[in-house]
Amino acid sequence: MSKQTLGWMTASILVGITIALHLLADSPAKLGNVTEARLTSEADDGSNWLLNGRTFDEQHFSPLKQITDKNASTLGLAWSLDIDSAMGVVAEPLVVDGVIYVSAPLSKVYAIEATTGKLLWKFDPKVRLNQAINGSYSARTNAGVAVWAGKVYVGTGDCRLVAIDAAFGSQVWEASVCDATQTGITGAPHVAKGKVFMGYNGSDDGVRGSLVAYDAETGKEAWRFWTVPGDPFKPFETKALEMAAKSWSGKDSWKVGGGDAWTAITYDPVTDLVIFGTAGAGVDYGELENIKVSGDKLFAGCIIAVKADTGEYVWHFQTSAPGLQTENNHIVIADLAMNGEKRHVAMTVPKNGFFYVLDAKTGKLLSAKPLVKTAWATSVDLQTGKAIEIPRSKGGGRQWTVHNWWPMSYNSQIGLVYVPATDRQEGTHTEVESGEWMRGTQGKLIAWDPVSQSARWTVEEPIATNGGVLSTAGNLVFQGQGNGEFAAYAADSGKKVWSIQTGSAIDSVPVTFAVNGDQYLLTPVGWGSGSRLFAPAWTMATPQSKRGPTRLLAFKLGATTPFPTPPDVVPPVPKPPQQTASKETIAHGKMLYRKFVCDGCHSPDTDGSGAWVLDGAIPDLRYAPLEVHEDWYAIVLAGTHWDQGMPGFANPPKFAFPHLKMTPPDADALHAYVIDEAWKAYNHEQKQPESAKRTH
Repeated sequence: MSKQTLGWMTASILVGITIALHLLADSPAKLGNVTEARLTSEADDGSNWLLNGRTFDEQHFSPLKQITDKNASTLGLAWSLDIDSAMGVVAEPLVVDGVIYVSAPLSKVYAIEATTGKLLWKFDPKVRLNQAINGSYSARTNAGVAVWAGKVYVGTGDCRLVAIDAAFGSQVWEASVCDATQTGITGAPHVAKGKVFMGYNGSDDGVRGSLVAYDAETGKEAWRFWTVPGDPFKPFETKALEMAAKSWSGKDSWKVGGGDAWTAITYDPVTDLVIFGTAGAGVDYGELENIKVSGDKLFAGCIIAVKADTGEYVWHFQTSAPGLQTENNHIVIADLAMNGEKRHVAMTVPKNGFFYVLDAKTGKLLSAKPLVKTAWATSVDLQTGKAIEIPRSKGGGRQWTVHNWWPMSYNSQIGLVYVPATDRQEGTHTEVESGEWMRGTQGKLIAWDPVSQSARWTVEEPIATNGGVLSTAGNLVFQGQGNGEFAAYAADSGKKVWSIQTGSAIDSVPVTFAVNGDQYLLTPVGWGSGSRLFAPAWTMATPQSKRGPTRLLAFKLGATTPFPTPPDVVPPVPKPPQQTASKETIAHGKMLYRKFVCDGCHSPDTDGSGAWVLDGAIPDLRYAPLEVHEDWYAIVLAGTHWDQGMPGFANPPKFAFPHLKMTPPDADALHAYVIDEAWKAYNHEQKQPESAKRTH
C-alpha cells in the first residue's frame, strides 16, 4: 500500500470520527438509538421516523401538523442532495435524532444530516452481480434500511443482511439470508424485540421462500419460517409445513417453490405476532415452468402470522385462488369499529385488487371488497374466504395488478386508507392476451373507508405506476408520481393543495419529521424500482421524468432554496451497424429475445431507459455503442460482462437457465432484432427538429 493511499484512508477515517463525535456531542443519546421502549413512548410525537411506516403498525401516518392543507402552498425547498446512482432511489428514508438513513441501488447506504442535507457517511457492501440473474436484477433496487440500538441494517442483492455502525458507517456483521446463486434481496429489513426480520425475492424463479429472524446484536439466525414445502425426501421443518404440503399435488410440484416474503413484514405488539405477506407459486420461465401443480399451494399467496419470539405458526389467510396466484403487499394494523364492535385488524390490498380486513389475532376474514372493478372476481365469501370468480369466457379469471408494493397510509383521525393503485380498466385483459401489456391502465390514489368498504374520493393520475403514500395530522396526503410531480392533497376531500414538478420520476416513499421546531417533508426522487427493468417505460415515467436525476429533496414552510431544475438532455441514438439480416431472421430474433428472457432486464421490445446507462442501471440496447456491436459474441455468448450482471448464454447460470443454451445463430438473430430496433429509434430521431434531438 502506498503512502498516498494510506494517507487518504487515514484522513477518511478521521473525517468519519470527527463527524460522529460532533453528532454525539449534540445528541442526548447514541446515534441510531431505536429501541422498543422508545418506539412506545414516542409513538404520538412524530419528530422522528424510526421505522418503516413510522410505527410498528405500518400506518405511514404522522401526528405532525405544522404543515396543513391551509398553509401547504407555502412549502419551499429546504435542501437537496444528489445521489450518485444511475437508478432512482425507491427507499423509505428513516430519520433518527436529526440523521437520515436511506438506501440506494446496489444496496448502498447513506447517512445524512437532516437539516442541511450534508452527507455524513456512505456504506457500500460491494454487491456481487455475477452470482445469479435474479441477484443481478435484485441489486438494482433497494427498498430501505432498518435502525436498531446503534446499528443500521440493509439487505443486499447477493443475499446478505449487513449490520452497519450508525455512527461510523462501518460494517459490524453480516449474515447469509438466501442462496446467492438463486436470488437476492430488494426489500427493507424490519425490526422488533431485538430481532431483524428479513425476506428475499424469487417466487417467479422457482426459489423456495422463507422469512428469517436474526439477533440484532450478533447476526445469529434465531428462526426461519419456510413458506412452502421443500424436498419431500427430507423431513418437514415444521408441523405447519406438513399441513401445507397436503395442498400441493403434481409430480415434482415442490420444485416450483414460491411464497417469498420480500416486502410485506409487519410486527404487531398487541398480539406479539409478525404478520407478513407472501407472493404466489409459479415459474415464468425455465425448465420448471412445465411442471403441473394443482391445489391451494400453501403458504403461497397468503397472509401469515407467526410468533415473533419463535417463528411458530399461528394463522394464515390465502388471498390467491386456485390457478390464480396473487402477491400480498403492505399490511397495516389498526383498531376499527366494525358492526358496533372494536376490532384489532390487519388490512391489506394484494395485487388482485380486493381490500381485505382480517382479525389480527386469529386471521378471521372480516371484510373484502374490490377497490375498483376487477376482471377476475366480484366478491369474497366471508365464511369460506373464497372469491366468487368471473368465468374466463366472460372476460374474467385474470389477476390484475391493482396494488403493488408501494405502501398505503392510514389516517385514524379521518378513518381512511390512502391506496396507490393501478387500475387496469375494462377491456384491458384482451390487450394483455394480445401482448399489449399494461395498455388501458390508469394510475389512481384512492381514499378507502375500511368500515363502510367504499371509496370516499379518488384522484386519477397520468402515469399508471406511482410512489408510496404519507398522511399527516395536518389533513394532508403526500404522494410522488411517475411524471415527476410531488403533490399534497387534503386528506378529507382529495383536493390538491400543493405540488412541485421535480423533473424526476418518483418511485419512493415520502416521510416527515421535525427538528428544532420545524417540520420537514422528505422524498427521494429518480426513476427506480425493479419494474423499470421489465415493464414498459411509459407505465412508470414520461420521456422527460425518466431522464431526471436521483436526489433527496427536503421541503419546509417558507423555505426559499432555489430548486435545482435539471436540464432535460436527450441522449442521441448512435448510428447502428448496417442491417444485413432478413425479415425472417429479425422476427426470429424477436422471439428469442423473450425466450432467453432478455426482456426480463432490458424491457419488452427494448423499451428501456432511452440511454446507454451503466454503473448500476441496465443499458437500453437501442443505444449500444459500436464497440458493443463488435463484441456481441463475447458479451452475449462468452459472458465477458458477467461481473456487471450480464451472463454468457453459451454456458448460462445453472439455476433456472441451464436449458437456455444459446448458439451463434441464436446470437446472430438476437443481434439482428436489436439492430432493427436501434434503426427504428435512430430514424425516428432523425425526423425530429434539431432542437428536439438534444434538449427540451
